[in-house]
Amino acid sequence: MRKIILALIFTLMSSTTFAESGKFNAAGAGSWSLNAMDAGNGNMSITYDGNAGLMDKEPGSIFDKSTMHCIGGLTLVSGKFDDETGMCTFYLIDGEKVYMNYKGKGTGGQGGTGTFIIIGGTGKYENISGSGFSSRQNIRGKSGMAHSMNQMSGEYTY
Repeated sequence: MRKIILALIFTLMSSTTFAESGKFNAAGAGSWSLNAMDAGNGNMSITYDGNAGLMDKEPGSIFDKSTMHCIGGLTLVSGKFDDETGMCTFYLIDGEKVYMNYKGKGTGGQGGTGTFIIIGGTGKYENISGSGFSSRQNIRGKSGMAHSMNQMSGEYTY
């Protein structure tokens, strides 16, 4: 009887999965194709679609050496915006993906700050969740595109 109980306990323990969590502090540069409607005087509607490569300062972060593809938009009023929204797919080094939604505010042509939530992923990250803070600084690059340095920090659990 004792052996049966021990076998049951071992079976239950070995089939139980424990949630993993971590922090991240990723940064990198990206380029974004733009669609814009300019009404003059700093009033403009912009949508964008682009990619960035990221490195992480946090050891073991799942976002280290990842790339992100983001699609989003914003509306400038007198050169400022407070309505930026979008979604990103992170392509992780292990071949899986993580998805996030974000919101932001800032100044046209300079950069912005915002928050994000991690909404899911693929494979072992299917049930990932998390949140954090993001910022970007616009940089100069090829005409007709936007270029930026991007920083994201936060926590995740999967």
